Amino acid sequence: MKQAFRILPALIVIGILFSNTFAITWFDKEFTCPIDNEKNTFKVIGSYGSYIYSYPSKYQWLFFPSTDSPTFYICKKCHLATYMWDFDKLPKEKIPELKKLLAGIQFSRSFDKYTDVPVHERLEIMEKVYAVLDKDDDWWGTFYRVEGYHYGKAGEAARAAEARKKSLEIVQKQLKSDKNDIAKKLLYYISASLKHFLSDDKGALEDLQKGLETKYEEKDGKPEEMKNAEEGINSRIKEYIERIKSEANKPRMFDKYTRDEH
Repeated sequence: MKQAFRILPALIVIGILFSNTFAITWFDKEFTCPIDNEKNTFKVIGSYGSYIYSYPSKYQWLFFPSTDSPTFYICKKCHLATYMWDFDKLPKEKIPELKKLLAGIQFSRSFDKYTDVPVHERLEIMEKVYAVLDKDDDWWGTFYRVEGYHYGKAGEAARAAEARKKSLEIVQKQLKSDKNDIAKKLLYYISASLKHFLSDDKGALEDLQKGLETKYEEKDGKPEEMKNAEEGINSRIKEYIERIKSEANKPRMFDKYTRDEH
């Protein structure tokens, strides 16, 4: 997760310069559930391009695949739910505890295709599953933003706000810490996005201004990479400020969308 924060700013610059029109593609693949050995057919990524960094989720600093329904796996039998990259890689020593946890979860929905289960319902189970897996604040800060995003898309305003407040609390702690690995410039952007989606535009604009005034720095970052990242994030910040100040184009209006953004 920390590595992703380091790479994204540079990738965004590439996306701005070399965006293309290829579509995201997915393919079916069979997985065996580590809890009950049930065979499940899930989707895996076939292809995607730098255009993903221009999607509206950028206003929440979230990007594919975290914004796409197929990314969140759920077993049709025991209802184990995880990110796609974790489903068959769970620590073996955690399996007994996870079995006990899942046995106590009431989930009456039956389904043939896992994508028929609303993403926010899968995330509710995931939140319980990952609580067993000893994740740190960086991980949870991102998870709650993902949860807020999908609640927002589903029109679950109160639950979206609750998740975003949890994420914001973690980001505020990170901003105050000198030991955090995520660049403060990026944290100001994330904090501003959460405040904006929580209808605190004044606070969002203050954070965006602080972001503009903060130099982009990474430990052992190369000067050219830092320069490109600085330019890319500044461009995003300036656009965000303009959007917040507008009446018709506020990013939080994307919460009302029920269609696929792509």
